[in-house]
Amino acid sequence: MDWRSELKVNGFLQFGDFIIELVYVDCPCDTIPPILAVYDAKTGEWYRVDETPPTINNYTEAWTWAVDVLERFIEGEQPKLVGLDGPAPEDVIERFLKALRNLPKG
Repeated sequence: MDWRSELKVNGFLQFGDFIIELVYVDCPCDTIPPILAVYDAKTGEWYRVDETPPTINNYTEAWTWAVDVLERFIEGEQPKLVGLDGPAPEDVIERFLKALRNLPKG
């Protein structure tokens, strides 16, 4: 199973020192936008990808948005990871990108 399918089926990816989780809440109340949460197992810190999604109506749309974001990072866009203490340290971003770019192509 390629990483896109794994993300869609499981809702998360585990690679290198990182776990990315697609958080989507299907709530009948107000719309809650999806987020990509990133756990760094090396430091024990949680971050979120600082991206504003378009209007999302279901899990498939949230997954499509998440794949688009991750593919942009793989292709060279610099990610904005934000934790409780502000932006992620540069070494975390570098390790994240290296691990992400080592995902099997498919």
